[in-house]
Amino acid sequence: MPVPSPTRGLSAASFIRTAPVAGETTASWITRCAAAYHLPPSPYLRAVLQQEGRAPVNSRHRLHAELYLNAAARERVAAYSRIEEQVLARVLPAWPLDLDVLRHHNRPAAHWQSPIPHTAVSVMAGCLTCTASRSRGQQVWQYREWNQRICRTHRIWLVGGKPGYTGPTQIPLDHLGLGEAARILAAHRRHQNLTHPDGTATAAWQWARGIIQHLYTGGELTPPGVAVGWNERLDALTRQAGRTGRAWPWRIIARDLVTYPETLALTEALTTMAADADASPHTATEEHMTGLLTRALGLHTAPAPTPEAQPLARWLARHCREDTERWLNSRQGDTSAVPLHVKGLTWALKRHSA
Repeated sequence: MPVPSPTRGLSAASFIRTAPVAGETTASWITRCAAAYHLPPSPYLRAVLQQEGRAPVNSRHRLHAELYLNAAARERVAAYSRIEEQVLARVLPAWPLDLDVLRHHNRPAAHWQSPIPHTAVSVMAGCLTCTASRSRGQQVWQYREWNQRICRTHRIWLVGGKPGYTGPTQIPLDHLGLGEAARILAAHRRHQNLTHPDGTATAAWQWARGIIQHLYTGGELTPPGVAVGWNERLDALTRQAGRTGRAWPWRIIARDLVTYPETLALTEALTTMAADADASPHTATEEHMTGLLTRALGLHTAPAPTPEAQPLARWLARHCREDTERWLNSRQGDTSAVPLHVKGLTWALKRHSA
């Protein structure tokens, strides 16, 4: 006996078209399609894919999980939404992906899971103001490069969303104060111009972010001059959150924003050194790493390295010498030198005790 469909009985006149937004996750679009009929995404999806009472939908829907469809399901959803498949494939990055878990299905099937990792792309909230005309005011989640985390038009920092995240999706830069907001925007402009054909800049960003995030969350290796700036930005956000009644755990939510200028500065330093084909070979000594960190983190303007950076530099020189030298001595096209194994570095940093 066929399973009753929540959408059964809708006439052509009652059809509600929901247009996707460029770069949107398939899950975000389906969620908005379902919301137009006042339905949760899973019942809506089962109704659309239903065939002879069967609607294979593997795993459960989780907030910010991605939705993957097999070819039969993509055809069915496209037909129901009245949007051509080639249009959906162009606008939704995950739409054309075929997962092994779905290939054995001959009928329409879907699978919820965490977004497939990509070295350069993360799932982030779209600017509510920019997407309002197409999203009916609903939140849109998009695949974005790390250098696309700011809406410059509305001066908004876009928060990344992982499965289960329910916190704020955007942070006004002006909450940091005009001076710090200008500094963040200046760093973002440099980040947008930081590109390299062999992926060096992307790998440098991953490495720099891993190091900076550890300093931010750990603290035992953090130069005091850097920690002061981070605390000031964090305090500004916390004060603003208190005024608006939204006292979220900002230290976690805003950590990429709070550490953004320093992360980018370290990324630029690593990218420049790794991509300089005319540079002489570098050695990952403590002195060299101290100088690199001093310049990148802006600890002072004097030419000599500062002692503030020595604890972290000493650790990097001692435990990451081989990878660091391979990175610093890389040349254009030498993909064996990048990226540094960020996961291994993060794991080692977490085990470190001063």
